[in-house]
Amino acid sequence: MNLYEQYVHQKIDLSAFGIRRGDRRSDYFCTPKGAGIIGWTGVDGIHYCTVRGLGEAVFAVEPMGDAGRHVFPVAESFEAFLRLLMACGHEAYLEQAHAWSRERYDRFAAENPPTAEAREQSACLQRAYGLVPAEDPYAYLKQIYDTFDFTTVPYKKDYWEYVPKESLTLPKEWKVYFSLHDRRGGERAGEELPLNAAFSWAGYAWTVPAGYVCAKGLVLDLFAEADSERTHEFLFKWTYTAENEAALTDEARHRLEQENPLNLDFDASLTVNGRLLEEKQSQGSVWVQAFEACRSADVEEVLDHYGLSRDKCWVWRRVSFPWATKTKPMVKTLELGLVRRPLAIMGDRFTVTETGQEIPFRHPVTKQAHTLTVTELGGDKLSRAQTLSDGYEHPAHCTKMVYTLEPDLSNTEFSVSDTRQSDLPRKTQKTAPQYDFVSVMAIIGGADGPSVLCTGVPQTPKRLHAACSALTFEPQDRVEWRMTFRVKTVEDLHISLKSSE
Repeated sequence: MNLYEQYVHQKIDLSAFGIRRGDRRSDYFCTPKGAGIIGWTGVDGIHYCTVRGLGEAVFAVEPMGDAGRHVFPVAESFEAFLRLLMACGHEAYLEQAHAWSRERYDRFAAENPPTAEAREQSACLQRAYGLVPAEDPYAYLKQIYDTFDFTTVPYKKDYWEYVPKESLTLPKEWKVYFSLHDRRGGERAGEELPLNAAFSWAGYAWTVPAGYVCAKGLVLDLFAEADSERTHEFLFKWTYTAENEAALTDEARHRLEQENPLNLDFDASLTVNGRLLEEKQSQGSVWVQAFEACRSADVEEVLDHYGLSRDKCWVWRRVSFPWATKTKPMVKTLELGLVRRPLAIMGDRFTVTETGQEIPFRHPVTKQAHTLTVTELGGDKLSRAQTLSDGYEHPAHCTKMVYTLEPDLSNTEFSVSDTRQSDLPRKTQKTAPQYDFVSVMAIIGGADGPSVLCTGVPQTPKRLHAACSALTFEPQDRVEWRMTFRVKTVEDLHISLKSSE
C-alpha cells in the first residue's frame, strides 16, 4: 500500500497542515474530471486532488483563480506533496507560492513559523515513513507551476459556461488606436513600432516594449515593475486596514496612499525627430496576480501580448501623443520624458483667532523656518447656494483666511486647507428656483497669487495666499487648518528610445 492509499484509508492525518478531509466529490465548476479529492482548506472552496490521466501529480483547485488556471500542480507525487507540507508547515505556501516573489515567500515564512501541531505531524511522518522535508520548496513550487501545460487539465463540460473555451484557445486580434477612450468608426489601427527599451527610474524597473504609429499621433505602452515584496506587504496591510477605513484619520489615509507602490503619479512627453509632443490621453491599470482587485482581463491581455510575466507586479500606462506636424512623419528618433509629480506631505495643524496672528513652522524636508502671518480672517457665505433644481439644500457658510509667508513659498509648494469635510447636501421641501447653481470664489492677482504692498522702509511686496474652509450649513466658530507641502522627490528623466538609423 503506497502513501496515497494509506492516506485514503485514513492512516495519515493532514489537519495540522490546514487540510481536512471532506467529500470525495466536488460540485465546484472548476474541479476537473476524474478528480480524487485529497482534502479541503475551508477557505474560498480551495481543495487539493489528483486527476485521472495526469499521473501521480497533486493539484490545487482554486475557484477564485484565473481563467484557465483554476487548477495547477503543486507536487509531482503524493510523497513530494507530504514533504512540501513538512517543510512549509501549512498548505497556504503551496497554494500561493507561484504568485509570490522569493522575498515575499521568505518574509511570510519568517512571520508564520510552523505550529507545534505541524512540527509534531512532520516528526510522525518522518518516523513512520522515513520522509524528510523538501529542500527549497519555493523554487520547486515556482518551477512546477511555470512549466506546466494548463491545456492538459480535463475540465468538466459546465466549466466552459463560466470560462468560454474560445477565449483560451483563440488569440484575440491585437489592435491599438490613437483614440484611447471614444474611438469612432473609420479610424485605423496604428502600426506597431518595436522598441524593447528597459531602464530604471523613480525606484521602478521600466519596460517600453513598443509604440504605435497612427495617423493622428503616436501611442506608447509603458510598464513600471513595482517591488513585489513591498507591494504584497502593502496590499496585505491595506486589506486589513480597509475594514476600518471609516475610522482612519486623513493623515493615516494620506499615508496609506503614499505607501502604495502601485500609486505611481507621473507625466510623460515624447520628442519625435526633435519635435516635442505633449500627452493627450492616457489609460492604464495595475496587475498583481495574487489579488483579484488588482488584476483585469485587459491588463492580462497586454502582458501576454508582450510576453511579460504575470507573476510580477506591474503599473501599466498607455499614452497617446498628437503629432507636432500636419502629416504623419517617419519616426527617426524618439526620446521619452518622464516627470514624477510632487509628493504631498501633510504638515502641522493650527487654529487662528485673529488677524495679525503669526504661525511659525518648519518645512518637513528642507527644515527651513517659515512664518505664516494672517492678514485677513472672516466668515463668508456663498450666494444662491441654498436650493438647487435637484431638490437638495447645499451648505453655504465658510471661513476665508488670507495670509503671507516669510520666506515665501509658491502655491505649488504649499497650501492650507480645512481638516474637516464639507457638509453633505440635505433634502429640502422648498420650491426649486429656475436657475442653475454657479458659485465662484476667487482672489484676483497675478499668476502666482495676489500681492500686497506692506508699509515700511524699504517697501517689500509680499504675495498673498488664500484658503477657504469646508462649506457648512452653520458658520464655524473654530476652524482647524492643516498645512500641506508638495515636494519634488525624483529628478526628471529623458531617455532615448530610438536613434536615427
